[in-house]
Amino acid sequence: MRKALRITRKVLLWIIGIIVGLLIISAVTHKILNSIEKNKYKIGQTINVDGKNMQAYVTGSGKKTIVLLSGLGTASPITDFMPLAKRLSADYKVVILECFGYGFSDTTKEERSNANIVKEIRTALKELKINGPYILMPHSISGIYSMYYAINYPKEVEAIIGIDESTPNQTKINKDANMSPYLALINTSGIVRDVTYLLQSVDDGMNKNNYYSNEQVKVKNMATVWNGGNISVINESNMVNKNTKELYDVKYPNKLPVLSFLSKDSVDSDKEWLPLHEQVISNSDIQKIQVLSGKHYLHWTNADKIAKMSKEFISTYVK
Repeated sequence: MRKALRITRKVLLWIIGIIVGLLIISAVTHKILNSIEKNKYKIGQTINVDGKNMQAYVTGSGKKTIVLLSGLGTASPITDFMPLAKRLSADYKVVILECFGYGFSDTTKEERSNANIVKEIRTALKELKINGPYILMPHSISGIYSMYYAINYPKEVEAIIGIDESTPNQTKINKDANMSPYLALINTSGIVRDVTYLLQSVDDGMNKNNYYSNEQVKVKNMATVWNGGNISVINESNMVNKNTKELYDVKYPNKLPVLSFLSKDSVDSDKEWLPLHEQVISNSDIQKIQVLSGKHYLHWTNADKIAKMSKEFISTYVK
């Protein structure tokens, strides 16, 4: 019996040793490949923000500047917004910022509060030497940061055009669940990369209208491997309830032009989605809502409409 137990222990130790060894190899390989891939496929320009690298993409040369801000967990904002940015750049200067934890940018352990994220956005724009006021175009959670920005620095924001953007009171209805920071180990261990290699990529509808090139789709898939579940994104996710609560029952400034493009899929699946956006309107003469057919990532399938309708809105309401 004792001999059998000793053999069993040895076998278990060997199995554990093999697993640990494979995880170490996976983590080291993942780190090396991340660096190689990011350098090879890097898009845009790298700027210094608070001692870390942040990636930005600037296109167009219009008199007004649109700043595109991504949703929570968007792996590669530059790639994600590229078709929309291309269309907007015919009339405006367009900036895509990859905040910390996204795309080619570094991660950070700084608190993902409204104040910190907005400070980083403002610093990035100054580093790019692009002066305001800006038209902020947030997708999803960036709607919260854009509202905070407009309220606290009103002279720097001349309009907000949201893409199915979040509103503060949504967490009054449904609180977001917290994620364990230990989940970041899945990212650093390279498990996301391993799973991606083993399983075929799932069609998420990004290229339904063939807006994206094969290279752009490839970069987006690689960025998912680099950034999926990293510590910055996890910390940002865990701040959603606090960040929205900071703005509970707040409306947009009365003189701020706002256009919200809402996804019909979101409106149909959540009866509160449209009312939540109506609640933040303080001046219906210059603050509008437009429902477009499509899912939460509206710019994947509606880049032409969003660009055209944004131009009409800006021409009418943003002087």
